[in-house]
Amino acid sequence: MISSPSSSHAITAIVGYRGYEENFEDFWSDLKLWFSDIVVVGAADPHLVKKIEAQGGTWINHPSLDIGTLWEVGIRACPSDTYLLLKGTEFLSTQLKESILKKISTSGKEVKIFPFQTQQFYLKQRMKYPLEGDNVPTSGLLFLAEESKDIRLCNVPVSSERLPGESIQFGETTLAHALKTAIGRSEQFADNLYRKNPHSNAFALCLQGLVQMPCQFFKHWVLRRGMREGFEGLTFSLLESVSALTGCFRYYEKYVRSGHQIGLHLPDIKKVLIIKCRGLGDAVLATPVIKNLKILAPHVSISVITLDFCKPVFENNPHIDALYGLSGTTQTAETNQLIKTLNAQNIDLIINLHSRNFTSRLAKKIRARWKIQGSYFLRERNSDVMIGSSSELDKPSIEKDLDCLRAIGLEPEDKQPELYLTQQEIEQGQHILSEKGIDPAKKLIIIHPAVTQPLRHWGMDRFVELSQNLINKHDCQVMGVFSEQEQSIAEELTEKVAGIFIYVGPIRPSMAVFHHADVMIDNDSGPSHISQALGIPTLVLVGPDYQNTYRNKEIYQENNSVFFKTIPCRDLYFSKCLPPEPCENRICLDHSVEDVIKETLRLSQKKIGQSNSA
Repeated sequence: MISSPSSSHAITAIVGYRGYEENFEDFWSDLKLWFSDIVVVGAADPHLVKKIEAQGGTWINHPSLDIGTLWEVGIRACPSDTYLLLKGTEFLSTQLKESILKKISTSGKEVKIFPFQTQQFYLKQRMKYPLEGDNVPTSGLLFLAEESKDIRLCNVPVSSERLPGESIQFGETTLAHALKTAIGRSEQFADNLYRKNPHSNAFALCLQGLVQMPCQFFKHWVLRRGMREGFEGLTFSLLESVSALTGCFRYYEKYVRSGHQIGLHLPDIKKVLIIKCRGLGDAVLATPVIKNLKILAPHVSISVITLDFCKPVFENNPHIDALYGLSGTTQTAETNQLIKTLNAQNIDLIINLHSRNFTSRLAKKIRARWKIQGSYFLRERNSDVMIGSSSELDKPSIEKDLDCLRAIGLEPEDKQPELYLTQQEIEQGQHILSEKGIDPAKKLIIIHPAVTQPLRHWGMDRFVELSQNLINKHDCQVMGVFSEQEQSIAEELTEKVAGIFIYVGPIRPSMAVFHHADVMIDNDSGPSHISQALGIPTLVLVGPDYQNTYRNKEIYQENNSVFFKTIPCRDLYFSKCLPPEPCENRICLDHSVEDVIKETLRLSQKKIGQSNSA
């Protein structure tokens, strides 16, 4: 780090690079002759990074187009008490360089920035008058006290003293570059608005944008004499006015619909209502949201609304304070009674994990300070936070649900679904198996050859062949477990497989039976989610879904197995599979019985422990 011979200060040059500076290498070479400690901050250009680092420079990768942000990033990363703040291609006259070194040698410890006299070029034309937007930090020599490392540049006093000499600033050279800068200015407008008023709403922001747009144009076109600059002045004035308008939109996107405001008020949130009205497996996959919310905000009380047949999944969960069920039909009296009950509880936050017409209307009628209505590939309505959809086709549904927490500043710690069995239920499961004649000394393989959608079914014939082989060739016990609505499937399996065990019953006793299994084999349906959540090695035969949509690869690791085939006709909406003309070949489910048997035997050695008990 070089300083003038008589100076006790060290100087670090921080250069803001916005990605379109022409002749940057010339600028670098000229600066390097006078200053040895140079840090470039901006979007990394591999070619330039390599050259600059080879010459002893430092490059900090940062995506911002706002020059002030880039400088602040460099200051935080490189502790010093003296900084030279420069824009991309800003050449310093020799007189100015000498003035900088002289000022360093005579300066005290006062926090202050000494600005440069600047000659500006914009769209390749020399400007008669400097055109700078509001709140744009000026290039200059910055002195910081030792305790001022986190200071914001907008708060640093600017000296009235101008150092002798001049800097030549070559700004945007094309309209495309100017538009890029306008994007960065929108971000800066948004941040400045937020600092002034962190609680603005959509209406106030729209009003602010409509007022600021003409005001900014008048300020730069008339008051700052942009009209004297011709095309360049008109371009700059228009872009500044547009940046003011889009800055209001950016404020709304960044600080309102993103969930930022809810995150700020998280300590004030006492009651949270979570809605998950979907299938059995989806209910299981919602449990990480409940668990992480309680871990990260232990002061909140959590209530859950689900469909009646899914309520057993949430029972005995210690993180849930109240559980409500709905039939799922359009029973107005039932729904109205639930709404009345919840409206009396002063709920602070509603999180609807799968917003469809029914649950969206339900959440709308329940009074709450804030509402988050997430949806998978559907438009989110009546929501204070927009979770949105991405082009990540195989994004796990657990991650989509957890995005509702991330939006309010809670970063999940544990994504594993969880179910809670009581010790009495575990013993009940053992009693059921004993009554069926299950030998605890032999492997128990549970199968569930049923599914709500036929296009997800591996095929009864294959399940029959699988069961016969496991029983007759590998000395395993095979049990089919079914709900009461699946009685006919249980009877069909009994007729076709000699020696198979069958259990038909409610969800909670079935969960207790799963608890004692060595392996669970299932179509892509709810019981497989239950067994995995209980810690049972689970083998899933995935059909038209994407591989990780309901089987997050972070939790389906070596103790579980997902059979999946890559096929050309798979898409988000099952457009090649759904009725009235479903796929007859089901090539996505072409998993051989031999491969499934081999993997079943491997998993039977991998049981990872017992479920949670309460």
